[in-house]
Amino acid sequence: MDSETASDVAAALAADDYPGAIARLEKFASRGENPALDQRILDLRIEAFQRMQWPENPLQWPREFEAPRQAGKLADIDASELDIETLKSGVFGSGGLIVRELVEPGQVAMLREGIDCALAARHAAVKGEATEVDRSWYGRSNSVAGGPVQFGNLGKRTPADSGSVWAVDSPRMALHLIALYRELGLPSLLEGYFGEAALLSVKKWVLRKVKPNPGQVAGWHQDGRFLGEDIRTVNMWIALSDCGGDAAAPGMDIIPASRRVIHETGTAGADFDWTVGPGLVAGIEKSTPAENPRFRPGDALFFDEFNLHRTGFASHHTEYRYAVESWFFAASRAPHKQQPVLF
Repeated sequence: MDSETASDVAAALAADDYPGAIARLEKFASRGENPALDQRILDLRIEAFQRMQWPENPLQWPREFEAPRQAGKLADIDASELDIETLKSGVFGSGGLIVRELVEPGQVAMLREGIDCALAARHAAVKGEATEVDRSWYGRSNSVAGGPVQFGNLGKRTPADSGSVWAVDSPRMALHLIALYRELGLPSLLEGYFGEAALLSVKKWVLRKVKPNPGQVAGWHQDGRFLGEDIRTVNMWIALSDCGGDAAAPGMDIIPASRRVIHETGTAGADFDWTVGPGLVAGIEKSTPAENPRFRPGDALFFDEFNLHRTGFASHHTEYRYAVESWFFAASRAPHKQQPVLF
């Protein structure tokens, strides 16, 4: 990067023009080849939320939407049908929207490989054995602390072959995903959905590799239990494996309900204070039975904080499930504790 560009970046940041500064830096970025530059760009995306001005959004929420095609069932469409109206109808009217073949096979393969590399690099880093290659796949920003706590600590016993890692802990992967989201048209889609700009976040943007565990029963939960009140959010969960249904990898059990309520937790036989007990879920299923959809690699599922779901383990599972989880927030209501990220 030449001195003129460095001066332009400094001037943009002095004016709180973070998009301008990032755009200038990205001209020199080649993801993975310059880990320091990748980290700098990602740090600016994290810092931007605190420094930029975000207008209030007076729109009524939830937005008006078309009635779903089939009540009590997850909406299911081809990628070519995804637009603002189908997203609203699916999330608000059906409790979730499956979008088939949203991500093409070449991208799926790259993301799976990237998850493996990020997990292995984190494992090497916590053991003090990271190489230069590892450092191109895993690097913790000084502005980030903690980890996906429900998946255990990040100590030396953390397995290298499975688990979860925040996308921002792999700047190379995070920047690749942001580029992919732009190619998919997500900035304009989500701006139309929220009625304002959308943001990612540090703590709800996760790379996952889940091992088969036929004897395990996961807990039913709603992300609204953790995210707080008065937010506007939607999650895009991308399957990178053939999973769910009768596939060999675990998918997701989902209640396709449009009820916008946070259910009581820690009761009715719940194993944890943050999960919805099986007794309560059984009552809900009397009117809205759970689904365990079959996902092919590249399929996506959109849902919001009210969706009741869990990892769907079964006795026939023998394969790992790869996925990327990306929660997007309306900029005016983004929860600070999640550390919003400009994308």
